[in-house]
Amino acid sequence: MRNQSISVLPDYHIHTTLCNHAVGDMESYVERAVELGLEEIGFSDHMPVMPEPHLCMGYADLPVYIGRVRELQHRYEGRITIRLGCEMDMVPGKNDEIRQIIESSEFDYVIGSIHYLDGWPFDQEQYKNIFEERNLDSLYEKFFNAVIDAARTGLYDIAGHADNIKRMGYRPSGGISAHYERAASVFKAMDCAVEINTSGIDSAAREPYPSPDFLRILRAYDVPVTLGSDAHRPERVGNHFERALEYLRDAGYDRVACFRGRERFFKSLNPQPERGIR
Repeated sequence: MRNQSISVLPDYHIHTTLCNHAVGDMESYVERAVELGLEEIGFSDHMPVMPEPHLCMGYADLPVYIGRVRELQHRYEGRITIRLGCEMDMVPGKNDEIRQIIESSEFDYVIGSIHYLDGWPFDQEQYKNIFEERNLDSLYEKFFNAVIDAARTGLYDIAGHADNIKRMGYRPSGGISAHYERAASVFKAMDCAVEINTSGIDSAAREPYPSPDFLRILRAYDVPVTLGSDAHRPERVGNHFERALEYLRDAGYDRVACFRGRERFFKSLNPQPERGIR
């Protein structure tokens, strides 16, 4: 089932059972990536700063998480590259706590994500009725303000699902390209990459995060991008990566960002064939 066309794309957004809302052992996620022919993946589970403790690991789980990733790196050496990452909720007032976690752990990359607006978990199905009660234009403005404020902290390497406010399918009446422009300019100024999170394709939004229009604006600002499936079960690893590759190329990208020790490097989407004897 090896897919050469997507092999160069890293899947940097993979969860584990330590977050309490994913299923399957970590080996199963790795084996799925190997089956797909991916060259590189990264685990990036929810850190203890998440406002809902039942949806993330606790502080006691953090060394367990790191140890498991290190063990898999050793076990699969030579077959697939496995990075140690994390998904960090960017919560106002918790920057010092966030910084402490990052500085005490040797992450290869940090994904910064917004899942809450004033304590409201807007991307959870059971709370979507609140969209019906509020002004959507104001909500989108508040969301992108939060995205921009988080980026300006400089705490993370990758902006996670940068427009997931649309996850439940609610769209504002006004245009949102101005929000895309504002966010893209800050990502560029902060030298922050953005992930193409393919989980949005299976949500009510019916498109990845960021949207194709947002992705084109990011390209115009020369913002680097990487990939993530946001897999919470093994079979979702690398999900929709063929479509993601199309989105990348349509937007004008010819490379993807990868990370090692929080240093960014790039892989070409058009690798040259190896020279050999004909």
